Amino acid sequence: MKTENQDFGKNKYITKQEGSVKFLLHELDNGTIPSKSMNVFYNKRMELNRDISILAVIAYSNIVSQGSLVVVDSMAASGIGSIRLLKNTKTVEKIYLNDINPIAVELIKNNLELNEIESNQAEVLNKDANLLFSEISRSSALPDVISIDPFGTPNLYIDSAFKAIKKDKGLLCITATDTAVLFGVKPKVCIRKYMAKPLHTDYCKEIGARILLSFISRIANINNLGIIPLLTFYSNHFIRIFTITFRGKSKISKDLPKSYGYIIHCKSCGNRSSVIENLLKVPQKCPICLSEKHLSYSGPLWVGELHQKSYLEELNLLNEKFHFKNKNRIRKILKFALNEINMPISYYNIHKISQQLKLSSIPKLEDIIKIIEEKGYKASRTHFDFISIKSDMKIDELKKVLRQNEKLN
Repeated sequence: MKTENQDFGKNKYITKQEGSVKFLLHELDNGTIPSKSMNVFYNKRMELNRDISILAVIAYSNIVSQGSLVVVDSMAASGIGSIRLLKNTKTVEKIYLNDINPIAVELIKNNLELNEIESNQAEVLNKDANLLFSEISRSSALPDVISIDPFGTPNLYIDSAFKAIKKDKGLLCITATDTAVLFGVKPKVCIRKYMAKPLHTDYCKEIGARILLSFISRIANINNLGIIPLLTFYSNHFIRIFTITFRGKSKISKDLPKSYGYIIHCKSCGNRSSVIENLLKVPQKCPICLSEKHLSYSGPLWVGELHQKSYLEELNLLNEKFHFKNKNRIRKILKFALNEINMPISYYNIHKISQQLKLSSIPKLEDIIKIIEEKGYKASRTHFDFISIKSDMKIDELKKVLRQNEKLN
């Protein structure tokens, strides 16, 4: 990628490009490992996040809001995500680019100037995100869209964000990059930060996403709001959730408790099942291997749907329209996310199970899915792990299928 040196005052920048947009980055930050020590945080690998976020806001505008939008980018960093959004759609009436780092604020202003974006379209702020949300919550007009994209956990900002967002059909876009916490590598930290017990299993990526979603939903409930997840996806060590708000205490009380539950996992044989609401319903021993000592659980977590079909279909249409660098990967993520709807929680890593069974080769996933479906079960791919499948078939039956398939081949 071609870069150019630029001087704005005393600071030296280089010009980079993402999508169709040029932007400035501090020369010292170029090529460094993304970290808090950067002058202004920028992670090239998060371009996929920004691509999908642009599509997500446009899809929301098309099928939910159907009007001009006011957007708050609470942690804008270089501002590249918001600038790309403005350049790719005319549905955003105004966007507020905020960052607590004054060096980032200066860079954002320079990037807006570079892209000839007027002040009536974009306003730059230099505030703590929670302070910003608090000020917004006292205003007469609440924003349609709020994006929270921190380095680490978003847990500190979600409550104030719900106070600031539009109460009916507002869009919250939330990223978590503390995946070691959510995936069970640091279970005590997860309990402290998200008030849920994780599990470090083969399907921990989905467990982590569901813990985050449950946490977001419960904070919404405290604010007399409910949420409907539109898209929940994992990639490159981050989870990104797009969810809309709704009001109505009776609806919240009736529907949402059914979305909270627990995963029960047997560490001996790998069997897993879900329990809705009541942890006292947990079996005392594994129904497959009859182990009493190896049962564990994760939760509370979200046991409802992670995505909405109509929203994913709109995202698919938009993805084909735009020519983002990650177009093919986005197409794959959305395809597998559509497959996940109405499927059981968790997934099976076919490579690991095949290795455990000491099979001579790893079978093709599509062949295994076909065999499972022929036996009357459901099966699909999953975006959480491209070498895994979802199925309502129990793990002992799946192992039989894998052994039989090897004998036939």
